Amino acid sequence: MEALLRQVMRGTAVRLCAVVWTFGYVLVAITGAAQGRSGPAAMFVANVPLLLLGIVQSIALGLLFDRLATVPGVARWIIVALAGMVAALVQTIADHYLLSAIALTVAPDWRAWALDVQPGRKFAILILYLWTLYLTIALMWALRTSDMAKLNEARAAAFAAAASRAEAAALRLQLNPHFLFNTLNGIASLVVRRQQDEAEEMIGRLADFLRSSLAADPTALVPLDQEIATVRAYLAIEEARFGPRLSVSYAIDPALALLDVPNFILQPLVENAIQHGAAPVRGAVSIAIEAQRGEDMAILSVTNRAAHRGAAPQPRAGHGIGLTNTRARLATQYGDAARLDGGPLADGYRVEIALPFDAAARRAA
Repeated sequence: MEALLRQVMRGTAVRLCAVVWTFGYVLVAITGAAQGRSGPAAMFVANVPLLLLGIVQSIALGLLFDRLATVPGVARWIIVALAGMVAALVQTIADHYLLSAIALTVAPDWRAWALDVQPGRKFAILILYLWTLYLTIALMWALRTSDMAKLNEARAAAFAAAASRAEAAALRLQLNPHFLFNTLNGIASLVVRRQQDEAEEMIGRLADFLRSSLAADPTALVPLDQEIATVRAYLAIEEARFGPRLSVSYAIDPALALLDVPNFILQPLVENAIQHGAAPVRGAVSIAIEAQRGEDMAILSVTNRAAHRGAAPQPRAGHGIGLTNTRARLATQYGDAARLDGGPLADGYRVEIALPFDAAARRAA
């Protein structure tokens, strides 16, 4: 990024110097024509070598200013100011000899003013060149200061984005150990009971889920139907582990299929439902995954219920970690535009996420 910025700055500096010096010599040509010295076109063409010299000297002063970046501020400006005086003197001398040569060869009508060596006139030309050189230096300094500010803003934005990506990845990865432990424990139980077919099926489901999980970007937005497919793959593993006492249902509004949602945003909620709603209960448990349209929000919910009212477990330590992490991810992605609410029911627990509609969801609707 910094190398690209330097290239852009150098190109911009060259264009800036070219504009300033061209504008200056256009004014000189117009002024000379108004004074009856020559036509403006001829005057401008005659000054092209001086124009190029001025551009080169301005760029050289700009490079000198950059080279003196480690010199204290006042000393740096004094050195550049002295160098500018030398450059203005060089420009004035070149001006005198070039115009004198033209007057003595191809434009004899210029001799009356081109060969004029009065100190007052030459000093005025020197001051004009000095002012132009100082102007280009000041403009290049302002340009560099502005570009450095933009670079710092870009760096800050890049660091913030990287921090958000790292935070989202860390929040998601906090949730996987519970799932892996429970799944591997379930596979081990099947192997011990010599249920080879069931164990192989569960291993295959685990491999499919991990493949999609590890390949996914935890900070990306994905269509809701893809998120639901991931949840289905996860719950298929849990259904194999819990057997007939776990039932899962889905109620997904087809109009929300293209709604962009944070990747794995439902995963911690479903894991919570399994870990705190199904695992502690000996009887039958149901988990309902729903996605419905609100007035201006999409409502995603995960509800776990125990078949018997008295079987509903009380929230245990660690129950809020998944909710806290998910709430943090929503805040990172949406700010205050999204919300997460959760609370106990008479026979279970329900967590609800409200997400703003995006353009894709509106098109699908």
